[in-house]
Order: sequence, then C-alpha cells, then structure tokens
Amino acid sequence: MKKAILLLMAAMMIIPTAEAKRRESEEEIERKTRHYQGWEWGAEARFDLVFYDMTYSKVFNDPAMMSYQAQAKFGGNVMLNGGYFINNNWRLGLELGAQMQYNYTVMPVAVTARYFYGTRKNCLFNFVNVGTNVLFNNGMRFGALGEGGVGVRLQSPDSKLKYDIILGYQALMLNPRPHGGDFALPNSKVKFKKLNQSVYLGFGISF
Repeated sequence: MKKAILLLMAAMMIIPTAEAKRRESEEEIERKTRHYQGWEWGAEARFDLVFYDMTYSKVFNDPAMMSYQAQAKFGGNVMLNGGYFINNNWRLGLELGAQMQYNYTVMPVAVTARYFYGTRKNCLFNFVNVGTNVLFNNGMRFGALGEGGVGVRLQSPDSKLKYDIILGYQALMLNPRPHGGDFALPNSKVKFKKLNQSVYLGFGISF
C-alpha cells in the first residue's frame, strides 16, 4: 500500500513536469506568430490537369455548335505574384505569368485575394483569383479566368521565406481566332470560344 502511494505521488510530480516541458514559452510563441504587414512578393509553379474542354462556335445566324472533351490533359504554369497585407489575415494583390497547356499558351493576369487563418506562421489559407488571359493568336486576344482553392503555408520561425502548397480549381475562357480564319464573313459575324476547366497543384515561395 505504501509503495502504491509513493508511486502515485511520483506520477503526480512527473506529469506536471512533462506537461510544462510541452508548453511553449512566450519567446517560442512569439517566434512562431506572424505579423503580416506591407508588401509581399513571390513566385509559383503549378501542374495542371485539364479535365473539361468545351468548344463553342457560331457563324452568322446558323445555330450554335458546342463540342466537349472529357479526356484528361496536362499543362503547367509559371506565375509571379505580389500583394499588400491590409491586416494580419487579408492579402490583396496581382499575379501574372505563362500558362502552357496542350491547346494554347496564354498569359494569365488576375487580381488575387488570400485569407490566412489564425495567427501562426504555419497556417492554412484560402484564395480567389479573378481576371483575364492574353492569347497571342494572330494578335492579342483576351479571355477570362476564375480560380479558387486552399493552401498550406510553411515558414521556419527564424526565416523570412514562406513556402506555399496549393490545391486549386480554374475555369479558363479562351478567345482564339476561328480555325484558319478563312471565313467569307467578317470576324464580327463569327464567334469561336473555348472553355477549359482544370485542377492544379502548386508550389510557391514568398518573401
């Protein structure tokens, strides 16, 4: 009985000590807490999987025609971005770059919004991007894009570099010239558009 009491008392002393070791000191908490303000710049590489491809065409008053492809196609992006933190959670900015895929290469240009959760340097975030894309297809031709997704930000307590892993969705509307461009009608009478939907995995670095 006496041994059991002694063992219980020892356990009661050991458990608080171990718990205290697991607790972070104020200095450790401060090192792991973010204080976002001002400008942030970065770059990002993405691997795209295009799972939906729609082509829309209409010549003068003829009925519109649409065709679909559901076969998976691959592509990629190289993006540069920058943004301004309006507080410790919200960053508003701009990104542009080159998007290479099986049908066309375009230059996306988008306004971006990111929301970082919590107060720690390692955190989750959501993002929304809305903008246009520039297709150099017999001149500059503009389309549209919309993106959204989730990411994980990783940062060493003593480093200024931030690493992002991103999973996103993109809807990309392209406005290429009609195939060949050999129509008897003026371009204003011919409508030809493409819509791609894709998911992507991105890896970024910011400072």
